[in-house]
Amino acid sequence: MYKNLIKLYMPILNVINKCGLHTYSSLFPDDVENKSLVYFINILHIIGVLVIQLGILLPPRYLHYYIVYIVFLFITYVLLNDRCFMTVWSNYIGNVNYNSLCIKMNQAKAILFFYLILAVIFYLYPKYALYNILKNIISTIS
Repeated sequence: MYKNLIKLYMPILNVINKCGLHTYSSLFPDDVENKSLVYFINILHIIGVLVIQLGILLPPRYLHYYIVYIVFLFITYVLLNDRCFMTVWSNYIGNVNYNSLCIKMNQAKAILFFYLILAVIFYLYPKYALYNILKNIISTIS
């Protein structure tokens, strides 16, 4: 039974490991100019990605900021030919051409679009917001 689980999850873990290594080496390369500034920009980049991932959990009264942020990202993708503005900035400062994204841009934009739709729904119908649902579950358990 455990061998089947290992066979099932091993390819997934390999992809995560490869993706993590690729992303880390792209965000914190050794062969860049202005290394400290590039690292600082890429730390901000990581924070921005965390906001994308976790912003959907914000209280509904703050979701409009998240919606503006996601729309801003879509606009910059259009203006920069499917490149993240943080990656472009970091590459410019470091005088390199790295891409830290380990999935296709179409996949990334599909995920962003999904988050945007959810955020709009949660903003318009706050009782369905993940924040409120989780708050109710936690208060029920307590």
